[in-house]
Amino acid sequence: MKYLFLLCFSVFYSYSQVKTHVSDILVDKLEKLSNNRHADLLYLQTNKGVYETEENIWFKAYILDEKYNIPSNSSNVLFVQLINDKTGNSVWEEKYEIENGFVDGHLYLQDSLEEGQYSLTAYSSKSYYKDNEEFHAVREIYIFKNIGSKRKLQFKKKITDSVIHLNTFPEGGNLVNDIESRIAFKATNSQGFPIQVIGTLYEDNIRVLEFESEYEGMGSFLLTPKADKDYHIELKNDSDNKKYYLPKILAKGTVLQLLNNTKEELRFKVTKTLGHKKEKIYLRVQAKGMVYYIARAILNKELLINIPLEDIPQGIVEVTLFNDMLLPLAERLVYVNHNKKLNISTTLNKEEYATREKVTMKIRVTDENGLPAIAHLGLGVYDRLYKNSQDSKNIFSHYHLSTQLKGKLYNPIFYFDERNKNRKEALNLLMLTQGWRNYLWNEENLNRYPKFLHYILSDSLTGILKPEKTNKLIKQIGEKFVMVFTADSSKGKTFIGTNDYGQFSLNHNHFKMAEQAYLYLKPMMSQKNKYAINIRDSFFDTINHYRKTKIINYPLSKFQEIKSNKVTEPFIVTDEVNKLKEIVLSTKKNKIFRDKYLGVLDSLAKLNLNVDYVCSSGILNCPTHGLNHPDNTKPIEGRTYEQYVGFKWVDESRRQYTFQNSKVEKYKYPELTEAYLLKKFNLVMLKGYYGKREFYQPAYDEESINDPFPDYRNTLFWKPDIITNSQGEATIQFFCSDIDTTFLGVIEGVDYTGLIGSNNFKFIVHKPK
Repeated sequence: MKYLFLLCFSVFYSYSQVKTHVSDILVDKLEKLSNNRHADLLYLQTNKGVYETEENIWFKAYILDEKYNIPSNSSNVLFVQLINDKTGNSVWEEKYEIENGFVDGHLYLQDSLEEGQYSLTAYSSKSYYKDNEEFHAVREIYIFKNIGSKRKLQFKKKITDSVIHLNTFPEGGNLVNDIESRIAFKATNSQGFPIQVIGTLYEDNIRVLEFESEYEGMGSFLLTPKADKDYHIELKNDSDNKKYYLPKILAKGTVLQLLNNTKEELRFKVTKTLGHKKEKIYLRVQAKGMVYYIARAILNKELLINIPLEDIPQGIVEVTLFNDMLLPLAERLVYVNHNKKLNISTTLNKEEYATREKVTMKIRVTDENGLPAIAHLGLGVYDRLYKNSQDSKNIFSHYHLSTQLKGKLYNPIFYFDERNKNRKEALNLLMLTQGWRNYLWNEENLNRYPKFLHYILSDSLTGILKPEKTNKLIKQIGEKFVMVFTADSSKGKTFIGTNDYGQFSLNHNHFKMAEQAYLYLKPMMSQKNKYAINIRDSFFDTINHYRKTKIINYPLSKFQEIKSNKVTEPFIVTDEVNKLKEIVLSTKKNKIFRDKYLGVLDSLAKLNLNVDYVCSSGILNCPTHGLNHPDNTKPIEGRTYEQYVGFKWVDESRRQYTFQNSKVEKYKYPELTEAYLLKKFNLVMLKGYYGKREFYQPAYDEESINDPFPDYRNTLFWKPDIITNSQGEATIQFFCSDIDTTFLGVIEGVDYTGLIGSNNFKFIVHKPK
């Protein structure tokens, strides 16, 4: 066997080296296609997975560049929905400000929400577009009226049936006569859940070998196939006794086989059919549309090629073998560089705590070389009963697997849990059975995308100013101005100029003016030339329209069997305890508006702009005197006035008129709706950003620790904006509640070089003896 270590060039970080014409083509073709994609990937981290109504969902959104996994500044507005999975309807819709690639947000769960499964979803202008079939920016949660209901509600169940689907995947793509190949297989039921199988391979109906699944329905075996033989598989646990046939065996060809995947390198063996002439081959290694290495060699029968991994980040790489005509001979996916990540360690000052005791935790973050890393982290600490055990997603599986491969993956967090000793072997099986055609950055898939992505959201709103009394197409009206302001006078006003056709735009800075409030727009011109503003906040209408056309790609859950009859009793707040709600205080007489500025307009309209009048004869809105008669007076609420019914002028010049009858009623000020007030004052009202809110946490001292008022917090701590210092460290302190249980901690984050990290921890809280 000829051994070859051949690296033509590294095109990442050192692409300036001399290249051959063929290598140029292999690089440029792929990278030209991938450069058409410029999008962001969103990930949602929540403080826990199970909620009760009248709680807040605290969340952190990561908006990362999809190629480099670094925080993105491409978008400024995050659109968030909470969707009832049963009905498919949105029960919450708000805009949040993206700050340097992150969002720190919350939303309140009304008591009116029905129990069940919900999806928290997020969208930005550079992550939501027409061309993507699947949608990933989702976090599944469960909502209950009370945590005691958790047992009663049926979670998603693993659907078992007798149907078995078995698929085989020759490594590299093809089986070739008389060349040993690895054949991977995957067995699932009708719902896509894995099935453990034991099978037998037959050659011309003669038993050749037996095999069984190694991990969740996946496995592999070696075979040197013969082109003149027939091969099929029979499964021991298949009640239908079905025969599964291997793919067609080529009489001649080339086989690519991965021999070793270490921290330092990939080692491949390339074998071709014996007796055929030598040929020039090229081995390309690419990730996310960026070519990292191309190896060039002359292939006689077989050779070894080593690819160093020093410059490649963690994740999936696609390895493709080309002939001299640049036609692909073999392809496969490989997952590399597990070690290239943020290593997050947490050190608690104790293993067990008393209720209301202070917890001190030190966080340390390093890169793969053990060097300190400045990272942006999110941390949640919560009662274990509020864990969504059905969730098989974390920041690693989201960015490194689910968003890179088509189709739903089964329990992808398994591959990133270092407690699973066989996780790397299982991940290699996933790469073999998932198939390179399912890699989103494969040339075939990239070719399906248009030259430019069709984004359907924007960080700005476009409006138009037009004459109030016309429905005709707008002609040139010259530059006009629109005043933008909020109810908070301290935030000032700003003016937007229109173009000659009256068009203008609101951007994310205007939304920020009205954080947790409403934005008002008013035309700035004389009363003689009345103009109206036509603008509509239709972002969520657009989202809902396209949401129906996309598949939510959420990992299939790992279903754990209960091995003990012991059930932990949940800590339940009884109905005898008064829980504080978000309330609005008002009197019976005053109408409550969504914004206090409208309340001011309501009072102003009633006092000064009320068009009702009483003539000198005591007739309410008397047509014979008219609105502007000098003897008219304003009506007084509660007094009785006469009013004509069916009034009609016979001859106005002679002051002749008729009316059907008259009525006498107590006068009441007109009910001024928001729509009426906005039209009256020629205003448009739009929502700004949903505001931030500080997570509540008490600080107990020697006196307050004995406070008889109960502390029922099931989330002890939530901090989405922890940033480690230059030593990669941060110190966190918080206090336990009165709940006697085990608390879980989840910390996730990224740095500014594209490294991702995650860590889980737990501790016990007990009542002091």
